[in-house]
Amino acid sequence: MILVCFGTRPEYIKVKSIIDNLNKFIKICFISQHKDLLKDIKYDYYVPIDKNISNNRLNDIISNIMDKTLFFKEFDYILVQGDTTSALASALSAFNQKCKIIHLEAGLRSGDLNNPYPEELNRQLISRLATIHLCPTQKNKDNLLKENVSGEIHIVGNTGLDNISLSNCSYDNKILITIHRRDNLNIIKEWFEQFNLLANKYLDIEFIFPMHPNPLIQKYKRFLDIKIKVIEPLSHTNLINIIKKCKLVISDSGGLQEECSFLNKKIIVCRKNTERPESLNIHSYLCESPSKLIDKVDKLLKNYNINESCPYGNGKSWIKIKKIICKN
Repeated sequence: MILVCFGTRPEYIKVKSIIDNLNKFIKICFISQHKDLLKDIKYDYYVPIDKNISNNRLNDIISNIMDKTLFFKEFDYILVQGDTTSALASALSAFNQKCKIIHLEAGLRSGDLNNPYPEELNRQLISRLATIHLCPTQKNKDNLLKENVSGEIHIVGNTGLDNISLSNCSYDNKILITIHRRDNLNIIKEWFEQFNLLANKYLDIEFIFPMHPNPLIQKYKRFLDIKIKVIEPLSHTNLINIIKKCKLVISDSGGLQEECSFLNKKIIVCRKNTERPESLNIHSYLCESPSKLIDKVDKLLKNYNINESCPYGNGKSWIKIKKIICKN
């Protein structure tokens, strides 16, 4: 039996197709400070992170989770997704209890331990512990081979695409904006200033900004121009429906880089680097600082239409994963 662990909405999006299609093989463990974070999700185990632990106290989060996951020893495999601190804590707990670890979305690397922090370190540490590595791309597998990790390495594509239909895509006069990463919090006001300039330059385009609930972002909401349509955070389905209609996306999200590639939409990535280089300068374009944003948008709006294959999979990753699990 496999225990599938997750604690955030992005993690759930990546494990959803596994939960939906491999339910005979799995149990579900939800790890979070907030039990109602994913209200509609059914799970078998809930591991609460103490609410008095700050998100910045990573050591406390890890020890808190490890203290409450001694039941892991009941399972043959513990599946963790991606690079969150809760994923690392779950992997460490599983390793200490001599459980085998499946790492979903393995092998992504930015090459900079401080960017993104702490995610780059988290995923490298999980790779050292995992028994089965499920990689989205050949590049991810190559990264693991260079690091001489032990265990099985499989290329399965990205499970986040399993939830997306390719129907009803168009290029309407819309640009989607999202920004939330820790790396950008210190310069969030500068990003907002550039968003305002864009909205005033392209008056015929609707700029849609589902703002992240993080108070460190929300407190700058008043600096956004009224021409930017600020809305509440969206469900994954509604977010995808907006992307399907956009000409362009501006975001610092990792998952959106994959989803935009799958939907043949160009995305400006508000980061200094990316662990998803496969689609660089085809679907995704790095924007290392706010001052470069307008020039990037100007160039991409002149040629926003694209029809290139997605390097992150075909939307059927769960089928490959099921075969691997059944074999083991």
